[in-house]
Amino acid sequence: MRVIKFALLLLSLVFVSCTEVTDGWGVLLGNAAFQRGEFQTSSLTYLQVSPDPSTRDVVLYNLGNVDNALGEANTALAVWAGIKGPSSDELEFRLAFNRGHLLYQRGQYEEAYNEFKVALTLKPSNLSAKRNLELSLLKILGFGLGLSPRTTTAAPVPKDTDKAMLDYINRLEGSRWKANNQLDTSQSSSSDW
Repeated sequence: MRVIKFALLLLSLVFVSCTEVTDGWGVLLGNAAFQRGEFQTSSLTYLQVSPDPSTRDVVLYNLGNVDNALGEANTALAVWAGIKGPSSDELEFRLAFNRGHLLYQRGQYEEAYNEFKVALTLKPSNLSAKRNLELSLLKILGFGLGLSPRTTTAAPVPKDTDKAMLDYINRLEGSRWKANNQLDTSQSSSSDW
């Protein structure tokens, strides 16, 4: 009975649509390679997925993530910009969140704020999006910039009296070191305590 059910399931997958199964499998393999840090393998696997409109947005999103992981911020933003009207709310949320995170890292705080706002409209309970929205707002308002840089002044030029004082201290400290190096070995170690 089990064998018959498995055979029916296998036949239904074959006759339904082979491209959907292979495309989904390709995306899963690409995601696994990405998680292992094999970015070239994941990119090549994503590029082998058919350009079907149902998988195109997911593939572009994942390719943008690979570019972002490789430090190619401009390429990641360009790839993500190629996704017009994401096919699901989850994908739209992830796109907005990742774009916001990348823009924040680049110092484009207003654009990041807008992206996190879009992400929060899609998932109002997401704490990471809320925190990042607040951080972006703080940067925009200037609270997150920290202390103002210290003013640099030229080092003071030592006077002759300052040099004389430093020489005196150097001689005094030098004589102390010499006196401490001459230990009296006649005393026992028990008297040291």
